[in-house]
Amino acid sequence: MKLNKINIVVLLSTFFVGAQGFSQNNNVVSAALEFQKFEPAFEQKKLEEAKAYLLEAKTYIDPAMKDESTKTDPKANYYNAVINYSLMEFSDLKGAEDLKVYQNTDSIGTVIEKSIELASTKRRYLGDVEIFFNRKIAQAVTRGEKMFKQKNYESAFAGFAGAYQMKKIAKIKEEQEDMKTNAIIAGRNYIDTLSKSGESEKAMKFISNALELFPASEDLAIAGVNIALQNDDLEKAEGYFDAAAKNSPENKLLFSSMGSIYLTAADKAYNEFSEMEITDDGYQSKSDEVEELYAKAEGNLQRAIKIDPEYAEAAYNLGVLYLGRGEKLKTTASQMDFNNPDYDEVNKRSQDMYKKAIGPLEIYINQDPNNSGVLNVLFQVHRNTGNTEKALEYKKRADDAATEGN
Repeated sequence: MKLNKINIVVLLSTFFVGAQGFSQNNNVVSAALEFQKFEPAFEQKKLEEAKAYLLEAKTYIDPAMKDESTKTDPKANYYNAVINYSLMEFSDLKGAEDLKVYQNTDSIGTVIEKSIELASTKRRYLGDVEIFFNRKIAQAVTRGEKMFKQKNYESAFAGFAGAYQMKKIAKIKEEQEDMKTNAIIAGRNYIDTLSKSGESEKAMKFISNALELFPASEDLAIAGVNIALQNDDLEKAEGYFDAAAKNSPENKLLFSSMGSIYLTAADKAYNEFSEMEITDDGYQSKSDEVEELYAKAEGNLQRAIKIDPEYAEAAYNLGVLYLGRGEKLKTTASQMDFNNPDYDEVNKRSQDMYKKAIGPLEIYINQDPNNSGVLNVLFQVHRNTGNTEKALEYKKRADDAATEGN
């Protein structure tokens, strides 16, 4: 009696699938054994030996991650996660130039995160994931704290940033933000150290790298802006700011701080411009630079107030900007011949600036109602714009506040 041909095909197919599954399970076991040899060698700093074990583990786990029988298996994914993480960690060490491909933390991180998710579907491997990463996190935090105490802020940043990355990859939310905060504090200290020693280029390079890890950090971005402006690199300063603004579009402090920075830069540029003669080379370009900086200061301060209509600090600085511009234009007008065709236009612009100052200064005075200095300014501004009733109101309030010592 002959066997049915279809049954032979089914039998062979079933045998083949079973053999493949058995083969891939063996690969997972082999990967686990090689990884277990890697860890003690790595801890004993036998780096060449450790690297060989780790790469061997990788050759076993890769096929298992492609085969249908094991690619979603929790055990296989646990080892895929820890092997790839260890390769990423190893790639930062000296003598590991052949592992530089594993420094692409975005792509490797995605692989690790996916495997952690699949490994965590089984309680045993969820526990193993937590044990592995908590151990690594503890090592990174200890290093960060030790280096911070020794004022080695670059290494402290690396320790805390590494702990943050591991928590993020392993989806361990506990103290994740604390690690981020500690990293940024260490980073700011390192930036300050480099800035004081005149190593501004090194500082900006560090800031650029740090912002790749923490793109929404206004602290790092503003530090970059300040250093770039100190080096007259407005383009780089704007790059740092734009990166932070993109990730924190509702961060009023970021826009207020940037507006104040632009205002300081604009005043500095104006002082340089005021020393120039109209016949000097670069007169027009310096004039354009001044206008551009004031416009950027105004735009960012307005953005901060739009986010928070009662934001006193931004309102005060915006009022100062308009007052300063009004005063400068008034001075320019006073130095012009009455027959100068631009006189009326400059004088009108001056008055417009004074009027613009009223709104933001009144926002400020609502938060600090007894500030005699600002009350006096509002008195002067309303008087200059012909609003006598309001001027007298603010004059009385200013006098009362001064009497009370405010």
